Amino acid sequence: MLNYTNEISFDDINKIAYASENDVSKILLNYFEPEYSKRISNINDRANEIVKTVRKSIKSDSPIENLLQEYELNTKEGTVLLCLAEALLRIPDKKTMDRLLEDKFASVDWRTHIGADKGVFVNASSWAFFLTGSILDKKETDKTKLEETYKGLIKRSSEPVIRVAVKKAVTILAKQFVFKPTIEDGMKFTKSEKYKKNIFSFDMLGEGARTMLDANRYYEDYINSIHEVGKKLENSNDIKFSNGVSIKISALHPRYERNKIKDLDLELLPKLIKLCELCKEYNIQLCIDAEENYRLILSLKLLEKLSATKSLEGWNGLGLAVQAYQKRAFFVIDWLNKLAKRDNRIINVRLVKGAYWDTEIKLAQELGVPNYPVFTRKSLTDLSWMACAMKLFTLQENIFPQFATHNAYSIAFIEEFGKDKIFEFQRIHGMADKIHDYFNRFSSDNYQKCRIYAPVGEYDDLLPYLMRRLLENGANTSFVNKINDPKLDINEIIKDPLEIIKKYKEYSNPQIPIPSRIYLPLRKNAKGYDLENEFTRKEMENIFQEKELNLKASSIVSGKNIFEESFKVYNPADLDELLGEVSFASDETIKKSIDVSSNFFNKWKNYDLLEKVKIIDKFADLIEENKDHLIKICVMEAGKTIRDSIDDLREAVDFCHYYSSEAIRLFEKPNELKGPTGEKNKLIYEGKGVIFAISPWNFPIAIFTGQIVSSLVTGNTVIAKPAEQTSLIAFEIIKLLFKAGLPYEALQLILGKGEDIGPKILLDDRIKGVVFTGSCETAKNIQNNLSKRDGEIIPLTAETGGLNFMIIDSSALTEQVVDDAIESGFNGAGQRCSALRILAIQDEVYDKTLEMLSGATKKIKVGLPNLLNTDIGSVIDNTAKNKIDNHLKKFNSNIIAQAPLDNNLNGFFVTPTIIEINNITDIKEEVFGPVIHVYKYQANKIEELVQDINSLNYGLTLGIQSRIENTINYIFNNANIGNIYINRNIVGAVVGVQPFGGRGLSGTGPKAGGPNYLMKFVNEKSYSYDTTAAGGNATLFMMSDNQ
Repeated sequence: MLNYTNEISFDDINKIAYASENDVSKILLNYFEPEYSKRISNINDRANEIVKTVRKSIKSDSPIENLLQEYELNTKEGTVLLCLAEALLRIPDKKTMDRLLEDKFASVDWRTHIGADKGVFVNASSWAFFLTGSILDKKETDKTKLEETYKGLIKRSSEPVIRVAVKKAVTILAKQFVFKPTIEDGMKFTKSEKYKKNIFSFDMLGEGARTMLDANRYYEDYINSIHEVGKKLENSNDIKFSNGVSIKISALHPRYERNKIKDLDLELLPKLIKLCELCKEYNIQLCIDAEENYRLILSLKLLEKLSATKSLEGWNGLGLAVQAYQKRAFFVIDWLNKLAKRDNRIINVRLVKGAYWDTEIKLAQELGVPNYPVFTRKSLTDLSWMACAMKLFTLQENIFPQFATHNAYSIAFIEEFGKDKIFEFQRIHGMADKIHDYFNRFSSDNYQKCRIYAPVGEYDDLLPYLMRRLLENGANTSFVNKINDPKLDINEIIKDPLEIIKKYKEYSNPQIPIPSRIYLPLRKNAKGYDLENEFTRKEMENIFQEKELNLKASSIVSGKNIFEESFKVYNPADLDELLGEVSFASDETIKKSIDVSSNFFNKWKNYDLLEKVKIIDKFADLIEENKDHLIKICVMEAGKTIRDSIDDLREAVDFCHYYSSEAIRLFEKPNELKGPTGEKNKLIYEGKGVIFAISPWNFPIAIFTGQIVSSLVTGNTVIAKPAEQTSLIAFEIIKLLFKAGLPYEALQLILGKGEDIGPKILLDDRIKGVVFTGSCETAKNIQNNLSKRDGEIIPLTAETGGLNFMIIDSSALTEQVVDDAIESGFNGAGQRCSALRILAIQDEVYDKTLEMLSGATKKIKVGLPNLLNTDIGSVIDNTAKNKIDNHLKKFNSNIIAQAPLDNNLNGFFVTPTIIEINNITDIKEEVFGPVIHVYKYQANKIEELVQDINSLNYGLTLGIQSRIENTINYIFNNANIGNIYINRNIVGAVVGVQPFGGRGLSGTGPKAGGPNYLMKFVNEKSYSYDTTAAGGNATLFMMSDNQ
């Protein structure tokens, strides 16, 4: 149970990040309920009065709100409108725009939304959508063709009109939520009849910079907006009632991340101070906007530095938005009060519910953290918001509360508890206009004017913001949605959150299991680690306090370490650092490993399945218990960053749990097959024999573990041969597997060079199967060696490399493209078979995408992989480095951008590079490193592009970045690729979620981490027993006659 005290520190706040939802909820209830229960009646009466007043306010009835009410987000029509609003305005070319319109409008029936009770605007819109859909109606067509098949004459005559009309309609929708395109226009709009009673906080829209060029542009926008607000608006002498600006820190630096704090102190903090100094000069407010949970502590650290800045003394305009859906919100308020007291200032706190809830849930599940950082129920967020508000009212000496809400019950709560307090209400422009009139009609001395949060910006920058507003308006649980629904009774609109909470059996939402349980009942999710969390950061830093390893590794046969000829092992990122010694296997050791494996096979094959599973699950637990040791070796031996090493380890654990679960599903009971009466027919599976598992160095924990575990759990004995470059970690992993209870004879570890060991094992008739991950060339050598053997055909499961593409059309969001391209092409130093090699960009957005990608690449940090601020570590060895360097020399004149590289680094480092190519055929083979090739294609050539990709005969991964389902479906149906990823990165396939494996030159299948993988390691055996042979069919004779 958490212990609550208002003397809170950063450590205290961090502890709450992933605390139990039950524990946090109890703290809030204990604080909130006693006083709240005395005032429920007053709050409820006031909330009823607000709703009645608002519903009578006919003049503020918004046609846009009615439209959103009609097309709810959980309908196909609502989704279509969201997709159009999100994508249409950024598309520069007619071809892609027409594809988007056809794709969305022809997919739904709009006629059901036309009726006498719908209102003129909804009916007009629905007729327009219906007619558009009819004109653009696309019949079922050949899946091998992409080009549009609009209705002949109607299409040709109407298409331009539709394009213009729909773009205008979406622009109107966008205007509902954006104050004005420029700050200059915004200043004029404040004088309008609607807003003349209000004060403002202007937000210059910009989601997040990806380049320093973007960041500088946003900075200049903020500077300009401060001058405009300071000079052109009437600002009170009392800064509480002055206008202001809101800033998003991620717009001011492309690497606004906890692990980049030293860079931020140098490159970002001076800008923040300058913005604040300018606001102080004009006596206006500056509010730091809330962002994702992982940035909370970082924003507090920067706020602390701003508050302590001498030039800002005496200025009480500094503010922070606090998101109540975060479990830490209630405790952050205590910290803010403590900071304000320390620096003898008043801090403005904008209390909001929160804007990134769905993203936070998904990210926590991906990370595998203990709990969610946000509440999983809306009613608990409401509780948190009210508890935070109640606390803010007690801290008036150093905190000025600003309550952002459009909810009648929340407003009533504030009015009840704020009767003798100083505070203000805030409303977002475009949200709940009916509430706007209420605020302005019922304003009083203690909140004389409602502050309008006024987003300003061109439509290119507003789209992600617009999506959040549409989602908030249209969500079924939204007050804005409910108040516009005349069918709802007031009591259905106004509900006491406490009353709802008391009905719960448990506080956390059972529909959203905690991250560790999202795959249950099938398997556990591997334990994860949040590297933005202060405790995890310290834990990882402590691992490398003592860098010396001094390990010794050898082959292991029959459980015995066999030390023979030894070789020194050095850190590929620091060539002066000796890690230990590795002993390679002799011919005698290799022969003995085959003898032991072959002799033990029959015993292991018949070992109880549940006992095998028990060993594998124990092994998974031991990997997690020894994570520090394994991560340290992985970082220092393989040159992988801490983040990549964590991912490697987690994937290994996932393999263990998944293959154990699959083995039980497939093999625990024989398949009973129906046949004629008097027979028993079954199909059973049993291991093949000795499996030779050959694993690579790029995933020395995950792939090594996955190959071994899948072979063992299916009843095979295994000879494991890891890449010689990562022998140390392989040795440590095998020791853990034996510690988990695996019989020594079931698994033999053979260390050495593949070209020396491979033929000696492959040519032995006792080897019954091979599983391999590595280059296509090596896979062919293995195949050739196996073909030299007489007798049976030996199965080879091979996962090889790829020339992996990402196709970008002009409907894609450029920022998302850049993020996904960098993660896909550069993370892991590009040493992944799934890594992005060629980025194909539609010509209309080519220059824009390339400019942003180049700028983002220049902010990548290449360095020692044991440091948390390093993005990319070394490549594995000198051979790998030379091959990549030779490629860069060959294409030197085509290099567009490179990340900076510190010449003092003493390792096998290659700088991330972007190369422009004119033809796909310029790249003949996979370049296994941090190199992305960019290629321009025309919108009407997508079919040719897919054919060109197929002609390369690699088939591992492919990315599609588009908002057009027809385009996505065409590429998916026609690309001969094993793994296709849509609007996301193309790496990091999750076990059991995205089964991984290619075709053609990229592998043989089946997919690792998929439901068919284990079948490759078993033989099938049929059992048929004639039960009548011993004297007749007793079962048939004994059948009852009464049924």
